[in-house]
Amino acid sequence: MEAMKKYPSRFGNHSLSRQLLAGFGLSLVTVGLTTLGLNYFLIQVKLEQELQQRAQSITQGVGFSTEGLLELGNTSIIKRIVQNYATLPTVVEVAIVSPDGQTLARSGTVSQSLPYASIYPELAQDLQQASRTGSDTSSRTTVDGKAALVEILPFSSSLFGQADQRGLVVAILDVEKLQQQTWQTFSASTLTLLVGMLVILVLMTMLVQQTILRPIQRLNKAITESQSIDRFVMPSELPDNEIQFLAQTIQAAAMRVEAYQQLEQEVTQRKQAEAALLQSEARLRQQAQDLEQAIQDLQHAQMQLIQSEKMSALGNLVAGVAHEINNPIGFLKGSLGNTTEYVEDLLSHLHQYQQAYPDPISTIKDHAETIDLEFLVKDLPKLINSMKGATERIRDISTSLRAFSRADTDHPVEFNLHEGIDSTILILKYRLKANEERPAIEVVRLYDNIPVVSCFPGQLNQVFMNILANAIDALEESNQGRSFESLKEKPNRITIKTGMTDDKQSVVIRIKDNGIGMTEDVKQKIYDHLFTTKGVGKGTGLGLAIAYEVIVNKHAGRISCGSTPGNGTEFTIEIPVQQQQQQAA
Repeated sequence: MEAMKKYPSRFGNHSLSRQLLAGFGLSLVTVGLTTLGLNYFLIQVKLEQELQQRAQSITQGVGFSTEGLLELGNTSIIKRIVQNYATLPTVVEVAIVSPDGQTLARSGTVSQSLPYASIYPELAQDLQQASRTGSDTSSRTTVDGKAALVEILPFSSSLFGQADQRGLVVAILDVEKLQQQTWQTFSASTLTLLVGMLVILVLMTMLVQQTILRPIQRLNKAITESQSIDRFVMPSELPDNEIQFLAQTIQAAAMRVEAYQQLEQEVTQRKQAEAALLQSEARLRQQAQDLEQAIQDLQHAQMQLIQSEKMSALGNLVAGVAHEINNPIGFLKGSLGNTTEYVEDLLSHLHQYQQAYPDPISTIKDHAETIDLEFLVKDLPKLINSMKGATERIRDISTSLRAFSRADTDHPVEFNLHEGIDSTILILKYRLKANEERPAIEVVRLYDNIPVVSCFPGQLNQVFMNILANAIDALEESNQGRSFESLKEKPNRITIKTGMTDDKQSVVIRIKDNGIGMTEDVKQKIYDHLFTTKGVGKGTGLGLAIAYEVIVNKHAGRISCGSTPGNGTEFTIEIPVQQQQQQAA
């Protein structure tokens, strides 16, 4: 107790109140200085951004106005625009310079006929560089003894003649003036922060004194006034907090040791039981996840099997139709050859009659005029040639149908990918043609010299069909809200490019459209089963999943997608030229 009584004299210089206040004050000063430094840094950054943005907005505004006004010859309005922009805060000067360096318009009262480089020689190099390269230039320099930001923006006009002749818009901003404004803002914020720190420090001093120091002082007084520890009386005004709880805990500690030991044993047993329960739950959860994954795999296999059966049935149907078309087309082609010879003979014979009997009887002459014999003689060969072209077209369609629907064997075969792509495009041609809502979709084929590929042709044709169909859907979706004329100016386009990898071991096919593109979130899910962004009834969510399965798992290749919203989508497919036996199996 005597030691407790000596407490004030021993720790007077290191009292808790002083330590708390000193620590809090130091923390507050540290936060304040950090805030001031951050504030100063942000103001400097904002100054740079404001200078750059103001200079760019002035030059762009003046350049945009000047391009049109120069062609109209309104130089007075150009001068007025320059004078108006020069009245903005911190703007020293705004000028317009012709391609030969002459001053077309300049704020202020100085003559405008002088070369601008002679007015500010320090800007001559920047002016030449901007006029030569055609790119805007921003630099710091000293104008009339003051720090300034100079922004130079090139612009073109039909009055300048050659395409490489460019005029310049020059804006000079006073950096020191804007820095003064920034310093005033920083000073005001600093003063406000200091006043706030002082107020907070006073409030915290009062709060610490009321809630911490006074209760401790009352407890210390009660301890020093007690003769012994067993006569210690808890002051009534002491709040019910951790100090009172500590005194009660020490008195009852011995009585509760045994109870705590028993409780510890029970807790240990309960923890063991809980651990066993958690292990059981983890096993059940893992079994449920395995079951769910098995169900998803089964559904996936079912969907793929259904899709494969559909494609197989469709391939057989298409192959049968193509075969049935070939027979009459072959007959028509052979008959048209004979018909051409017969018609040429008849027309030659008719010509011989006309030469032998130049003046036929009236009935023959009237009949020739009635049937328009002269037109028939000219049009009949053309009609037969058109029929030949139509039969060739039908035969090409039949060939493409047979190429697209060819059945796959149990091992890879050599296949020309260009033929597969062309047959797929021919089948989709009905969707590529122009209609009343849009022009035709352009298909640009940039084929390189690639070798035949050992693959499963039917499966690859299905991949090409799925990707090209998705590209057409994306283009049609991007056409919503656009007029027919705007679509003619910027037509829908699908670009197909083929080539080889650097090691010449794989063929690369790139299919790109200029549609709406896709977000990063959608791009991460496009190969998921049953995932689709199309409306109900328009997509199954299996096209790209099957494409991934065919390219990666069936052909040991790679497929990737590059897309950003508004910039279209490009699919890149890599297929090895030769398939290994185990991959084929």
